[in-house]
Amino acid sequence: MESPLGGRQDIENILTILGNDYALSSQANLRKGGLIGMAAAALGLGGNAWRWLNLLLPPILNCFMDQDSRVRYYACEALYNVAKVTKTRILNHFNQVFQGLCQLCADTDQVIASSSFMSDPLSGRQERITASGPVAQGLADIIAESTTWNISEFIPVLPDLRA
Repeated sequence: MESPLGGRQDIENILTILGNDYALSSQANLRKGGLIGMAAAALGLGGNAWRWLNLLLPPILNCFMDQDSRVRYYACEALYNVAKVTKTRILNHFNQVFQGLCQLCADTDQVIASSSFMSDPLSGRQERITASGPVAQGLADIIAESTTWNISEFIPVLPDLRA
């Protein structure tokens, strides 16, 4: 597949660098930059971003456990953008995404766990959400649209989440 970035290998190289060298860096600012870059790359790839979920998701989900709350917040935003463009294709990775969201919901940092008000610019209404709220709502919408998601593959994961 050709894109403005170049060929498939060029895209894989860029995502690998963003993921390994930046999002998984020992420096928080580099991790945040890597997450922003990965989200931007997914948005730029648009409907074809699903082809690179195996490179996009692991660094993003890894950052959900970061010691820096700002990195966790950026990871949440990055996942939201990836889910937005990959739509039902992200459901192939639902168990890992759900586990990550559970970690965010249990976060002790007020920036992540506390509720806030956010306006929806399209409807003009205000909603009470948590930092992970837009991601969770986006995934719920994607599941509702899906005709292929199989809950029986998800149920075995639930006992592991209680720990």
